[in-house]
Amino acid sequence: MPSATIDVGARSVTFGGRNAFSLVLMTIEGWYGTPDAKVSLTERGQGTGAYPVDPSSVLYSARTVTLSVAACGEGRDEVAALMDSVDALAGGVGTLRVADGESDTVATGYVAVDWDRGPWRDGNTGTVTVVCPDPRRYGAAWYRAYLRPGATSAGGLEWAQDGTHALPWPLSFGGGGRAPSVATLHNAGTSAAYPTITASGDMGGLVLTDTATGAQLGYAGRVGSQPVVLDCLARTASVSGVDSSRLLSSRGFPSVPAGGGVTLALSATGTGVVEVAWRDTYI
Repeated sequence: MPSATIDVGARSVTFGGRNAFSLVLMTIEGWYGTPDAKVSLTERGQGTGAYPVDPSSVLYSARTVTLSVAACGEGRDEVAALMDSVDALAGGVGTLRVADGESDTVATGYVAVDWDRGPWRDGNTGTVTVVCPDPRRYGAAWYRAYLRPGATSAGGLEWAQDGTHALPWPLSFGGGGRAPSVATLHNAGTSAAYPTITASGDMGGLVLTDTATGAQLGYAGRVGSQPVVLDCLARTASVSGVDSSRLLSSRGFPSVPAGGGVTLALSATGTGVVEVAWRDTYI
């Protein structure tokens, strides 16, 4: 039987114990499988069936997870204390984490609690409902890749910068440059993963390229004292929580396909680091 942990702020409750004084998880519904689909079909006026649906139009509603639980104690006071610890989760948005064998995934939503009766001497049963606006389940473990800007010189003879168009002496073929920083992201889940990209340091001309498709995500602003966060799910850029999406020069936000991978190459001037963070994603 899996265990479920709900964290709301500093409060944390785990269901799954089998001790005399514990919160027991009896069943969990809505965690596996897909939520209700939001797909509009147009029936053919003449002919069998409906017109084809574009994959980008296959969308899902919020995920509602229902936990059937029991508060088991050795007396009415112990049962009441357990019930109070669960009730304290209500009214907040938190993280539901379900560990089931090798599967360990999380989702975020608001919590509602309903007990079947008041605390009895040996226990009570009830229902904890978590409504997750984002229907995806995410792996509990984060993956991170770090990219650094390469040298700007590509090699070759260097020409004078004084307007004479002459070769300076002694001849120099430049620094040769470093290859662009490259990272490959893998997603073992069943749905596309959308990374969060954070650039910090002193950089300009930041461009991330999908080496397979050539799609580019570019940021024309300067990366300075405050990191630039590129959210590939929301398709936005922000600095210190302030939206700066207007500075995006190209909007090829990368995603990591289900059960596959994507390779990203960084091009930028200056110094610093670009962190790419993502998780296995399920639907």
